[in-house]
Amino acid sequence: MMNTARRPSLIAQIIGLTLAFSGAGLVLSALVEIAYGDTGDWRVLGLLGLVTLLIGYVLRAFTSIPDRILRLDVFASVTASWLSMALVGMLPFLATGAISDLDMALFESVSGFTTTGATVLQAGSDPTVFDASVGLLFWRSVTQWLGGMGVIVLVVAVLPSVGSWGMGLLEAEAPGPTGERLTPRVTHTAQHLWAFYVGFTLLTIIGYLAAGMNLYDAASHSFTTVSTGGFSRYTLSIAHFESAAVEWVAIAAMLVAGSSFTLLYRLVRGKPGPLVRSVEFRLYVVLVILATFLTWYSSGEPTTMTGLRNSLFTVTAVVTTTGYGTADFGGAWKPPAQAVLLILMPIGAMAGSTAGGVKLVRVLAVASLAHRETLAQLHQKLIRPVRVGRSLIDERVVDRVVGFLVLVLAAFGGSGLLIALTGEDVVTAFSASATTFGNVGPGLGDVGPRSDFAGLTWFARLVCIANMLLGRLEIYPILLALVKLPIPRARPLLARTFRRRESVYVDA
Repeated sequence: MMNTARRPSLIAQIIGLTLAFSGAGLVLSALVEIAYGDTGDWRVLGLLGLVTLLIGYVLRAFTSIPDRILRLDVFASVTASWLSMALVGMLPFLATGAISDLDMALFESVSGFTTTGATVLQAGSDPTVFDASVGLLFWRSVTQWLGGMGVIVLVVAVLPSVGSWGMGLLEAEAPGPTGERLTPRVTHTAQHLWAFYVGFTLLTIIGYLAAGMNLYDAASHSFTTVSTGGFSRYTLSIAHFESAAVEWVAIAAMLVAGSSFTLLYRLVRGKPGPLVRSVEFRLYVVLVILATFLTWYSSGEPTTMTGLRNSLFTVTAVVTTTGYGTADFGGAWKPPAQAVLLILMPIGAMAGSTAGGVKLVRVLAVASLAHRETLAQLHQKLIRPVRVGRSLIDERVVDRVVGFLVLVLAAFGGSGLLIALTGEDVVTAFSASATTFGNVGPGLGDVGPRSDFAGLTWFARLVCIANMLLGRLEIYPILLALVKLPIPRARPLLARTFRRRESVYVDA
């Protein structure tokens, strides 16, 4: 009887589970503050966590999953869940007093969940440590860990029954042009991905401990490494440790995190063939090596092994969109090396990784398309499919990739222009646009690795917030979710724009 009385709502169900996971993260952060901190922030974190858990439970208890689900509802659910996480995530910063401005708290929260790693926090009495409690800084790491693999993947993993709409959820959140099943059942795919993610996190913690970090630093930095987030307790990031061993562990973990988790999962299962044959993986490796040597010789750093390690670390952090820093590339490196990094910022690593950016598979697809169109100028009746390696790309996927890249250029150029209109110089404006859309973190100019985003105007930060969300969710879910806006004049206009609704049902 109770199930029949529940109101069908996919959005409420997804938000409820999302809030439950966020609440659990807040409670964990409160426990960390009790163990390692010396402030009363554990009360704030614990209370917020319990309230968030309660709200999530209520949403789940009084609603149910509909029998028929619109694809539009799938996109709206993903977008709404990320917005709800962002709003919950900013509350600890405001409640503890670490951040007093609403827009700055929202910026920090969105930067965490989208694994961007840009910050507005300032140093405290100790200039090497951000002015916040141990528990609150751990919460920042938790937000990145949840956002790395994707909380929607976790939601699908724990839902009792998932129909074909579950794959729609994964595709809407997954970083790449297409989703991929590891098993016939979507729930099992999500569970395997999260199991691999947790195992990778534990291995990274062990690596950092072996390199000399204490348990708190190893855990918090592993969260932000495997998620390619880049938040650190220390203002100098990984450079704070002054340890080559720590840097090598970070480099190795970032390179793994920037690889396709589906291919890595198959590698762990004893099937290395798909990874070895992947053209995208080979391009990823070549790109890192080439960019490392380019920056090593053009950055102005000494051509020593330490300089080479700094270049490799920086390139890896930028390509994988982690954003850690060991060198002040924004202020100390020469323009040619900065130009290489600026090009890499919006590109990102492999599809299916925790990295942000456009993804290398899209670059390969567009390159194949450009090759075909060039040949078509000579052979007008040419029929040639778009390929990535040996794989044929469906024309619908090609159209989606091209449309996505057009939207990327519009978002990058438009947001850079808007930031420049606030008075920022061109380098700062467009690097802020590139680094926030690519979910990298530090940029150039006034938002370099030794600076922060607190110096931007509130309007520029709002532009960056929108950029981070668009970059992490890859534009389409947010645009399509706009149709669900409860704005009388806007909704009919958007509905007419996306009016093909006769084939947008999926089975529940």
